[in-house]
Amino acid sequence: MQSKSLRVVRSSPRLRNSYTDLCGYLDVSVIVDGDSLSFFHIGSGRKFFKPNIDELKKAYLKLGCIHESLIDRIKIEKDYDEFASTTKGIVIPGSSIKGNVRSRIELSFKGYEGTVDSCFINAGKPLIGELTKGTSGWRHYRIWGEVLFEDRGVPCNFTVMDEVCLVCDLFGTYGLKSLIDFSDFECVNASIKHLDLPFGISVQAVPAGSEFRGRIDFKNLKDYELGLLLLGMGIEGSHEGRRTILGRFKYRGTLDSFKFGKVRYRVNELKLSQYSKTLSSGGIDLQPDSSAKGDLLSRLCKSLTDLTLKKFQNRFRIINEVEILDRLL
Repeated sequence: MQSKSLRVVRSSPRLRNSYTDLCGYLDVSVIVDGDSLSFFHIGSGRKFFKPNIDELKKAYLKLGCIHESLIDRIKIEKDYDEFASTTKGIVIPGSSIKGNVRSRIELSFKGYEGTVDSCFINAGKPLIGELTKGTSGWRHYRIWGEVLFEDRGVPCNFTVMDEVCLVCDLFGTYGLKSLIDFSDFECVNASIKHLDLPFGISVQAVPAGSEFRGRIDFKNLKDYELGLLLLGMGIEGSHEGRRTILGRFKYRGTLDSFKFGKVRYRVNELKLSQYSKTLSSGGIDLQPDSSAKGDLLSRLCKSLTDLTLKKFQNRFRIINEVEILDRLL
């Protein structure tokens, strides 16, 4: 397969300083999926020193003190890559959620009749040939396939362009504020585990069943754009999404006997602000300053994503990342 050049569909971005169309927020959970050997890690860039208490006790009993050289040796052996955290505890940073959702949307759009609805905001060179197993990026290639051969040109940059693609209008780009904002997702029930992995890697991670909860604010969206946001979280037929990949080691699948990076997004509530227009979809009319939960929310999620898939028929595809990765193991 050879690379192919496409024209990115661009238009003038909408106003940011007024309220139009749909405005509100989604209350969303990210839940780590899997079994007793399944974990999730997203890093802080810092190291955590977990001392070997038995070694310290032995040294103290023998010497009556802890020698600095011993501390250095134990520290080198027991540094763990920290889980991301704030003063409120461990979190999945909002920037990580935003990047995950945005990239899934960008990669799900595909060229049709010479055009495509999204640039690649972190554009690399398109592939010119298939990647064989074991080469750098081969799992990413097996998942996303044909779109990696698409040459979508330079990414949108509103400091030098008058128009941007749909995804950059929604998520922002250079010189253009986002219409969708992601809070940090705070830990609900997770407990940190310290894992020693192959290749000298040691990390703090949380087990399957761990839940992180946050908020996604949106402003001035069309109904099909709200549906696009849901599709970016792997949500389609209800308010609970399919398994997707997120975090460190997500493409590795397994390290030794440990499995990493499988999560599900779940929308707990959709709330419209008082400044929003009415959300009318699938026979449901959600009024400003009101919310949807449970069955009503599931029906809305299905209706909105169905609308989006119809809007971008032949231009957007649903990719089951986890199913493909599982076949590669």
